Amino acid sequence: MLLLAALKSTAQDGIGERIHLGLVTPLSTQGAQARNASPVFALHALQGVNRDNKGLAVAGLYTKLFGSNRGVMISGLVNEVQGSDKGLAVAGLVNIARNGRGLQLAGLYNHNSGNGFAQIAGIGNSNRYSELQLAGLINITRNGGSQIAGLINKAGTVKGIQLAGLVNIADSSAYPIGIVNIIRQGEKQLGIQVYDDASVSVVLRTGSNKTYGIVGIGLARENKRTIPQGEAGLGYHIPIARRVRVNAELVMLGRTDFTYFKHTESLRTLLGWKLTKALELTAGPALYANAYGDSKLFSGSYIWKSHRQGSSFVITPGAIAGLNVRL
Repeated sequence: MLLLAALKSTAQDGIGERIHLGLVTPLSTQGAQARNASPVFALHALQGVNRDNKGLAVAGLYTKLFGSNRGVMISGLVNEVQGSDKGLAVAGLVNIARNGRGLQLAGLYNHNSGNGFAQIAGIGNSNRYSELQLAGLINITRNGGSQIAGLINKAGTVKGIQLAGLVNIADSSAYPIGIVNIIRQGEKQLGIQVYDDASVSVVLRTGSNKTYGIVGIGLARENKRTIPQGEAGLGYHIPIARRVRVNAELVMLGRTDFTYFKHTESLRTLLGWKLTKALELTAGPALYANAYGDSKLFSGSYIWKSHRQGSSFVITPGAIAGLNVRL
């Protein structure tokens, strides 16, 4: 309190206007006029209020600006900018801004009602436009450069990469990378796929005309029994001619009888021939990396094999063919 009183007494010579110190509003050097102050440096033990931040604003819990941020804001819990945020906002929990092409870093959630530059959060981000959104769970934007999320991305238009651990949703996305991609102007295919060991799956491919996600479920023969199998992966379309393209795919194929689980990694190069606008026939070679050779078509053949302490690992060739219907 003595420090606050001393700084208040210097406000007349201009020092108090450039520096704002306090505990919680209005217990500060600016007192009841805090919301009209635009200091170069602001430090509050708990909560602070200013009009504009022209330099550095730090608070233990919460900082609120009635104007704009042109500098750096750091708060333990929340930063709120009612005007334009063109600086850096760092919060332990949440950043909120009306607009401004600044950088928001939050432990949980970033929200910008207008256009921003970049948002990085532990859980989620939302705005109307940003060059980059990076979140542990979910990103939401109307238009964006790139989105990276642990689970879900949702956007109107994405010009760059849209990378999600599970689902991408957009009207238009150039490079969606996820297991399921719901792109309105993209491509969706449902097909029947047959493997060289006589297993069969129904496979859904969703994405753009460049990148796509793969998810499938089917049946396989294992130890003279029929067991379920599933697969998930990513692919890339390489155009060759008007009706011909190469589909390069990286897939993990899993099988289980509910007492054990066996997985195989597969690299495929499938030649696609569009019979009609809706039908595409695909076929091509594959490489399998697994604990034992499953390929019956190429039984006894392998490209590389390792045997150590009773376990074997092999890379074997295979083949895949399918018929896909555009949805």
